[in-house]
Amino acid sequence: MSLNYRMGTIDDIENVFRLSRAVLNEAWSKSVMLQSLQIGYDLYVCYQGETLVGYVLSQDILLETQIMQVCVHQDVRRMGVGKTLMLMLMKEKQDMNELILEVRDSNTAAQQFYKYLGFEQVGLRPNYYSQSQTKPREDAVVMVYPK
Repeated sequence: MSLNYRMGTIDDIENVFRLSRAVLNEAWSKSVMLQSLQIGYDLYVCYQGETLVGYVLSQDILLETQIMQVCVHQDVRRMGVGKTLMLMLMKEKQDMNELILEVRDSNTAAQQFYKYLGFEQVGLRPNYYSQSQTKPREDAVVMVYPK
């Protein structure tokens, strides 16, 4: 499996939007994604050939990096795509005071993955994730990569 990792650009937005719709419970609209890149969010992408198979989207706020989305296609999970993307981000943001993210309380696999990378749970945000037709509101586990 030949994978190409790089910084993403606005040219990747259609593929990012398509992957997020396929994978994430609460995908952003294409216009919100586009606006986020236009105002300076960072996008890290992984392609397998012409197909986007993963991305990480983050925003810097003063000396903190907020990891907004981590998205990996189900066909390449547990193959190092998410890990490599996160390590790219962590290396790029090593001068920041803190990396922070939220993850669904029920998503224990993601929580274990972030712990493996060195993140620590620092709190909960009650009812953070909105209700869907099949799921009630859900708490977010707040995790930080300490310096």
